[in-house]
Amino acid sequence: MGLDITAYKKLSKVENPKLDDDGYPENWQTEWKPGGGMIWSESCFPGRGEGVEPNTVYKYEDEFDFRAGSYSGYGWWRERLEEISDGNSFLELINFADNEGVIGSVVSKKLYNDFVSNAELAEKYSKTIGEDGEYWFDKYNSWMKAFEMAMDDGAVNFH
Repeated sequence: MGLDITAYKKLSKVENPKLDDDGYPENWQTEWKPGGGMIWSESCFPGRGEGVEPNTVYKYEDEFDFRAGSYSGYGWWRERLEEISDGNSFLELINFADNEGVIGSVVSKKLYNDFVSNAELAEKYSKTIGEDGEYWFDKYNSWMKAFEMAMDDGAVNFH
């Protein structure tokens, strides 16, 4: 068990999508439907999904997947991220679900800018946390790539 991330680039609504018996796109290789996870995350973290509508089927131009870690591993990584935050940087990620939800293009743009602005600091910081530093910085770069894709009319899906 853990947290997996899929970032989508250039989402566009699918008119009359073909759905399976569970209500999800049959063409799951090129289509995505944010469902209950997004509805839940928006109820707890309003506005994080701005730019995406739940229960709407989207096609996407590109996607990027990575494993954020086990739930405890992701929590450890996020705590380290908070250590380099200035109280405003990364706030929308630090104060977000660790299991499911959606961050839309609007918030992704802000987070991408946070990651870019703090990349040098993050790399230096990673060298201070011992043998796990390389792993931590690798995840930092994966998150940065995810938000870069998502800021282009996309989304980051936590699942």
